[in-house]
Order: sequence, then structure tokens, then C-alpha cells
Amino acid sequence: MNFQGIFYHLCFFHIALSLQHVRWCTISEQEQAKCNDMRAAFTDANILPNVLCVSGSSAINCTHMIKNNLADAVTLDGGTIYQAGKEHNLKPVVGEVYDQEIGTSYYAVAVVRKNSFISINSLKGVRSCHTGINRTVGWNVPVGYLIDSGRMPVMGCNVPKAVSEYFSASCVPGANNVNYPKSLCQLCKGDAAGLDKCERNSKEQYYDYSGAFRCLAEGAGDVAFVKHSTVSENTDGQTPSSWAQELHSRDFQLLCRDGSTAEVTEWRKCHLAQVPAHAVVVRPDTDGSLIFQMLKQGQQRFQMFDSAAYNAKNLLFKDITTELVPITNQNYQAWLGDEYMHAMQGLSCDPTRLPESLRWCVVHTEEIWKCSEMAIAFKKKNLKPEIQCVSAKTTEQCMEMIQKKESDAVSVDGVDIYIAGKMYGLVPAAGESYSADDNSNMYYAVALVKRNNSNAFTINDLKGKKSCHTGYGRMAGWNIPIGVLIKRGFIRPMNCNIPQDPL
Repeated sequence: MNFQGIFYHLCFFHIALSLQHVRWCTISEQEQAKCNDMRAAFTDANILPNVLCVSGSSAINCTHMIKNNLADAVTLDGGTIYQAGKEHNLKPVVGEVYDQEIGTSYYAVAVVRKNSFISINSLKGVRSCHTGINRTVGWNVPVGYLIDSGRMPVMGCNVPKAVSEYFSASCVPGANNVNYPKSLCQLCKGDAAGLDKCERNSKEQYYDYSGAFRCLAEGAGDVAFVKHSTVSENTDGQTPSSWAQELHSRDFQLLCRDGSTAEVTEWRKCHLAQVPAHAVVVRPDTDGSLIFQMLKQGQQRFQMFDSAAYNAKNLLFKDITTELVPITNQNYQAWLGDEYMHAMQGLSCDPTRLPESLRWCVVHTEEIWKCSEMAIAFKKKNLKPEIQCVSAKTTEQCMEMIQKKESDAVSVDGVDIYIAGKMYGLVPAAGESYSADDNSNMYYAVALVKRNNSNAFTINDLKGKKSCHTGYGRMAGWNIPIGVLIKRGFIRPMNCNIPQDPL
């Protein structure tokens, strides 16, 4: 061995001695039992540092214990890594690998039937199937993405309520206590006898990845939020389950973030988020390479990725893990990635925090001047948040900027409110009132004619008459009357050419 090799081993030996033991935090009795067996195997093989097993009872408790130096390491999923990094500055140091195709990540996707004509922009009002409450691909990613992208509004940071109002009905296993809206369990099936409905375990037939997909396949829901491999694993004869025997992958498709759809095999380019694999997290001052070397040696002495002997799954590490890899960039943001970070930020909400400024989108030059004057007046009165005026070329561009979080508010008319809600997921926050005696925030569109007894006619006799309008595209002068006439069948536009009536 050369001098450099001797120096490296001496350094590693010194580090191992400096960290006498690693206190591994467990979250269940079965995991504690597996950890104790792992500790014994490591000790017999003289693997340093020594492993000690401490009970944390939950992943969140483990992160608190690590922060307070009552434990040293735990394996966490992406959502808990986000929370542990944001709140306690813990860092990921060792990642799980699930297969060579996707490496240290997998993908959260939205699946629909091919003939559904549903897109990511038209999910409001459909029926949804989820793997379980607070689960990564079935709840955190889709709900966080819909909130972060501006499609799903959240009032008062009540996310479950927002989901219940966004989807017409859902199956979210685990959302079955009094704190959740009833519609979140409306689609759930329970066991074969109809019992244990909406339980967050296998007794609920629509639980987990395959259960959420079954919810879609059996017609209970219109969209299922699952992982990228779920459809292929449950169609084309790949599963012995009786409910899936006649299912074909070609009958389903993925919803893409840009509003398009794709085949279920195209999950790399069409997904909601790339989800990071589980990772071992430690305090900022812990040497991550030491943890990796200890576990790498331990893989040869102990079945770390098999939990069958303990009558459980995914103890300490996920059972589908094939190997562990060291994480080079040891910060939680880099490990989670931009797509997943944005989804988690969509779920993070503090109702007591006001933004420093409210960016008001304006279109015309006169609006810019008036907005500037309003901003000055608000500031003089010390009103919060302060107004910032942001200009755009069109009202619809303002909507797009709000969805992208480049602006916060815009004042629009009734037609644009419809477009803002349908196309961009925006919601009205305040309405104009035109009379001190009327708080309905409404006015009426009417049709006026001259009083003429010799030439009396009704709305059913308008064909061939001469009409006057306030302007093309205006609400009371165009959209309402033309819409009413089309609905009643008096105007039948060809190829959506509404200005030209063929009759």
C-alpha cells in the first residue's frame, strides 16, 4: 500500500474513532427489531462506527431527536426530507437506488382514460383517486403542484377543504376523521364486505398505487394520481388481480404539465414531478461519507433491503432498494429537485404571513397612472401589503403572469373571470358593487326595443331584425345576448364562427 493509501485509511480510522457510534432512529417495533439485528451483524463484522438503535415512534419525531442530538441518522421520504431540511437544517447524505432505469428517483403522474378529454387544466370538478392522505405521489405532489401552479385556490391554508372544493368527489384513504371534508372519502370502496371504508391500509381496496388506479379503472374516479410504473404493473396481464385482467395500458394516458396528454410509457417527459428517492439524513456537522462507508460494508453482512422476516415492509430502507449511493451535493434542495420543491412549497402555508407587496397587473397607460396613484395613497395610509404596479399587453397575459406568480391580482370583467377560472385556475377575491343599496355584486343584461303596438315582437322573433350592441366581446352587449340566442337554437354558428349566422 502506498503512502497516500495509508494516509487515507489512517484518516478514516481517525474519523471512525471520533464518531464512536451512530444512533439510528426507528419508527416502529418491527423497525426497532430489524435495527437491533443490523446492529448485531455490524458488530460481528467489526464495522465501525457501532450502530445503536433508538426509538423515535415517527419520522417527524426522529428529525427532532436528530436536531437535539438524541439520535444521529434516519431514512426519510421526500416530504419529510423537505421538512427536516427547512426546519432543522438536516442534510441528506446517502440515497436509495431502486433500479438502473430511473436511479435515485421515480415519477408522480396523473392518469386518465383516453376517451375522457380531461387535461391538467380541466381537473376542477372531476372525481379524483389518491394513494392515501399525505402520501407523496398520491397527495403531496398533485395537490402541491395544483396549488403552486395557481390551479387550485386555498383559502385560510385549509388544504383538505381546498381539495374537496376543487374535485367533485374523491377517494383519499386515511382522510376519514372529523378533521377532513366528507367528500374526500366519498369514492372509497372499503373491503369486500364494504367495511373499513377509507382506511389508510390494504383493507381499503382503493388504497396505495394499485388501489388508486383501480379506483380509476372501475369508473369510480376520473383521474388517478400514482407513480410512473403503476399502469404497466396493473394492465396487459402483468398482475394476477381479478379486477385488472381485462385492462389494457393503451386505454389510459398521462396528463402533462403543459396541458397536453401522452402515452403511459412517456412518463419521463410527461409527469407532475420527479420524486426523489428516500435518503438517510443527519445533522450538518455529521460526516456523510462515514455513514455511507458503514452502510456499504454492512450490505455485505446484513439483508438491509428485506423486511419479510419482520412481517412488514420497508423497514429502515425501502424493500425495492438495490443499492445505496453517496450524495455529493448534501443539501435538501438539490436532492429534492425543482419540480418536487415547488410542489412542497405549494403545500407550505402560513395564514398569518402577509407578503411584502401586492403586484397589481395593469394593461392600459391610464391604468398604470391610476395604479401608481393608488400605490402612493396606500403607502401614505400605511396599508399593507404595499402595491406594486406590473404592466402587461393584455388582460389574458395578466392572468398568465398571476398563474406563474409573476403578478398577484388584476381587475377583470365577467367574461375574463370565466377565462381566468377555466384556463388559469384563478378565483375572484373581491367584487365591485354599483349601488349602496345592492350588495349582490351583479347587474343585469337586458334587450330594449321601441314600444310599437303595430309591430310587437318577442325574443323569439329577432331573426332578420337590426341589432345594436355595446361592442364586440362586451358582456351585456354581445356575450350574454349572443350566448342566449345560441343556447335557444336561434343562432347556429358553423365551425364556431359566431359572428356569421348561417340561417
